[in-house]
Amino acid sequence: MIRTTLAAIAATCLAFGSAGAYAQQKIKLGLILGLSGPLNVVGAEQKRGFDIAMDHLGGKLGGIPVEIVQADSKANPSATVQEFSRLIEKDKVDLITGLTASNEIIAAMKPITDAKMIFVGMNGGPAPLAGEQCNPYYFNVSFQNAQLTAGMGSYMVNAGVKKLYLIGMDYEAGHEHTHAARKGYSGDVVAHTFTPLSQVDFAADIAKIRASGADGVFAFYPGGPGIAFVRQWNQAGLGGKIPLFSNIALSEPTVFQAQGKTAMGIQMSAVYFAAMDNPANRKFVADFRVKFGRDPASYAGLAYDAIMLIDSAVRAVKGDVKNTEALRAALKKADFPSVRGDFRFNTNQQPIQSTYAVVVDARPDNSLYLKEVKVAAKNAPDDFVAKCPMK
Repeated sequence: MIRTTLAAIAATCLAFGSAGAYAQQKIKLGLILGLSGPLNVVGAEQKRGFDIAMDHLGGKLGGIPVEIVQADSKANPSATVQEFSRLIEKDKVDLITGLTASNEIIAAMKPITDAKMIFVGMNGGPAPLAGEQCNPYYFNVSFQNAQLTAGMGSYMVNAGVKKLYLIGMDYEAGHEHTHAARKGYSGDVVAHTFTPLSQVDFAADIAKIRASGADGVFAFYPGGPGIAFVRQWNQAGLGGKIPLFSNIALSEPTVFQAQGKTAMGIQMSAVYFAAMDNPANRKFVADFRVKFGRDPASYAGLAYDAIMLIDSAVRAVKGDVKNTEALRAALKKADFPSVRGDFRFNTNQQPIQSTYAVVVDARPDNSLYLKEVKVAAKNAPDDFVAKCPMK
């Protein structure tokens, strides 16, 4: 655990001199991310988005100083349960945000339910938690997995793909994203395979793809494995010969430098990308570029939104974060300026939002960026909300 006090108690007293103006004078926020392990690239980018949000809010939530209690989930379900239990029982945080992998989110449901602890997820949305196992204490500010990827099936058909090879990491998100892409695809599927989370040598898999006769590949590999897959794909001479499709995981600003021009032309689905044109995103992207020297990835943008959502809810309840039902009601309103523009929660506390098709392209200065191709779906719900008992 790493504890960082973002504002001194003395400053709190000055800011809230009138007794009773706010319910409490400091908020303890648990921040849990996969800062080590196979998705550490993703976790680090989430932390960057979090940092920009806290900079914009002056180290406060709803005007109240914050103590951040940070934990590393290692993108591992067992470690996630241990760290959630520690945040809740030992550190006694008021609410928790973060997580990096979908299997972690599923694992976190028991500790948050037992403690009636609100958790705002920053990345990924497993299908069970959008449907029959929806949870009143879980708010997903990012995307439901199938919601992000579903449009890629028909997109690949329209791109002329007649024989599709699906491949991805062998965990919850890998299964959900590849199956979502397959669901909307009407051509022939020549293979649908999975690889271990820790795998970074894809030579054998790429050889199978070459031999399969596929004329399109959907690959789900976020972070470090995505760097390795794209590099090896091009080293095998398949870049520019067989098109690569994915969602935003495969190639985005955290890995552009490592992938280089080998990423050019990869086509993906997204709910957020740096070129989105709205006031909140223009400010976020400008300040992110100043601090980190490049465009933010979706992981950063969604983490930023998570903190802005929490800020709006804390402000609405005047700092009374112990009032769980009031805080839940405030979160459900989603009264904050999202970097995605239009954003609201459905009854299952999953996003209703637009999805986009984007492609990796180069600017005149040769820097890579995500270029919008089309709006894939406008203000779309997820496919599982009808199964959720919350109304």
